[in-house]
Amino acid sequence: MEGVNVEGDSAILRINPKVYALETIYSAAYVFLDRAYIFLDGDPEKEIVVRLKAKTNEDMNRLGGEFFNELINYADYQKRAEQTKKIREMLLERALITNDPSVIQGEQFDDVEEGLEEEDFMDDPEGIAIPWEEKYGKTKKEDENKTKQ
Repeated sequence: MEGVNVEGDSAILRINPKVYALETIYSAAYVFLDRAYIFLDGDPEKEIVVRLKAKTNEDMNRLGGEFFNELINYADYQKRAEQTKKIREMLLERALITNDPSVIQGEQFDDVEEGLEEEDFMDDPEGIAIPWEEKYGKTKKEDENKTKQ
């Protein structure tokens, strides 16, 4: 496999740091901790060398290929995380503000507060806020049976 050199019981991978950031390589390496011993070397500006030594009997070409797949996976993940950072921050901010109304200030909060004061929560035009006992009540037979037992 191109990019994977098998030397004895190890796979040597040479990675271009301009294509994959060091953080991406760390993330991919983390996935392989249970399957292989991982050794990182090289110059982070020129070339990063990853040596994988399997903990069990595995095909080293396949292990190296899977490592490159994880590199692509985490490179894509980090790119998307970067692109959606502002959206995630806004959602988190919104969730925190929603749960703590004391944080909200200004006209927007005043409008909400006024709307709440104007509504009467005790109004029940549909008649659905009646307790079960009042609506269906117990029959005399049920009451008599309970007292006999």
